[in-house]
Amino acid sequence: MIRTLTLLALFTALPGCIFVLGGDKACDASAAGSVAVTVSAGDGGDVSAAVVSFSVDGGAAQPCDNFAGDGEYVCGWEVSGAIDVRVEAVGYETFEQTVVVEEGECHVIPEHVDAVLEPTGVDCTAEVVPSVIATVADSSGAELSDVSVEWSRRDAEMAPQPCDARGDGTWVCGEEVAGDLEIFAQAGGHAGEMVSVHVNADECHVITEIVAFELEWLPD
Repeated sequence: MIRTLTLLALFTALPGCIFVLGGDKACDASAAGSVAVTVSAGDGGDVSAAVVSFSVDGGAAQPCDNFAGDGEYVCGWEVSGAIDVRVEAVGYETFEQTVVVEEGECHVIPEHVDAVLEPTGVDCTAEVVPSVIATVADSSGAELSDVSVEWSRRDAEMAPQPCDARGDGTWVCGEEVAGDLEIFAQAGGHAGEMVSVHVNADECHVITEIVAFELEWLPD
């Protein structure tokens, strides 16, 4: 059933497109996903925060789409060639596999990858490590009011999540979430500011990044 749903998700309509001819066959206006990736853990653990990316013919890495949810990703749309799929998750060995996606008469011929992640085997501590710790200050040293800080993943469609204020002038943005994150800070009377940051991970936990905001007053 998962495989069937994945393959159905590999085709999406392209608004405004017209029907085109592929040889003597009328082709529809949908776009075919190149590679469907199902991510799971060999030990049954939670790998919902996995970072899934792909590259084509040795090119730059690009994020895979995770709109289907439930560990289902689509890597590339109407992209053919040698596609390298990479899956990373905290506490698990990195998964890599290369598949060759061929051109069909109208669309690429989708491939499927079952990415089963295996634990690193390292005895990790049970602590929960912050992804980003943010500090927020006024650029001139004045006291701030109504401060709020939010975070989101750059490679996924998700609503911004509030960062947790620790009471010491810092905010914790995400826990054990690796990859490309966007941090947004704002305060009363000040212009908001967004910073992009890449959070790495070792065998057990993320490696916390520190982000310092210095907000400017809004013009009168």
